[in-house]
Amino acid sequence: MGTPFTRPQLVRDINNAFNPERIGATADQVAGLAPGSDAFDIVHALGLFQLPSDEELVKYRADLQVPELHKAILALAFNASISGKIPLHFAIVTGHAEIISVSTSDTLISVVLTRVD
Repeated sequence: MGTPFTRPQLVRDINNAFNPERIGATADQVAGLAPGSDAFDIVHALGLFQLPSDEELVKYRADLQVPELHKAILALAFNASISGKIPLHFAIVTGHAEIISVSTSDTLISVVLTRVD
């Protein structure tokens, strides 16, 4: 499976969809997702992964070497943003260990995912 997007492009598109001006429309766009949908489901439903099928999403999620705990935290952060219509800022950085950092306020959820590349 080739990935039809780059990491910087994906991060830019997520931040655009979840910015203060668009979070309401984004929340409305994914309102029909099943309860318990994860960050990957949300991003895919927004069309940001540009994957050809739901099966490709399943494969992408399974192949992505992100710790399961981090995937769960991503799901919580993205769902909190959607349900509360709170803007979310997302970043992926390179580091020496797999790390996820989340900070929240009434007006912003900030997520930094550190990846070992």
